[in-house]
Amino acid sequence: MLFDRPNSAADFESAKSGFTSRRKLVLAWAAIVLLISSSTAMMMLCPCDSVGLHDHYAITLVALAVVFAATAMFLLFRRMRRDSGITAFLRAVIAIAVVGVAVYAELFIAQEVVAWMARPR
Repeated sequence: MLFDRPNSAADFESAKSGFTSRRKLVLAWAAIVLLISSSTAMMMLCPCDSVGLHDHYAITLVALAVVFAATAMFLLFRRMRRDSGITAFLRAVIAIAVVGVAVYAELFIAQEVVAWMARPR
């Protein structure tokens, strides 16, 4: 009735499940951001001005950047799966666009910072 104690075990379980789902959400977004940043870092390390079929170092770094970006796209695609109003094709296109723009923006900012740091004083 009015003064009955609520079931504290049920409240604890619901709070615990909310905490773990929030932690999973934060870890998923952190993994996506980390993979995007790793892809950008691989592109920054790549000597891409001299890429050829015999430059295995550049090909390996570009392949790693593509793998990191593809993994970020897949994780982002899975995060968008909860929205049932979007088709799978549209979710894939959005995931590709978001990761592509994020990698491009990070690469542009990183190159500008490196150019700013390399300028003579």
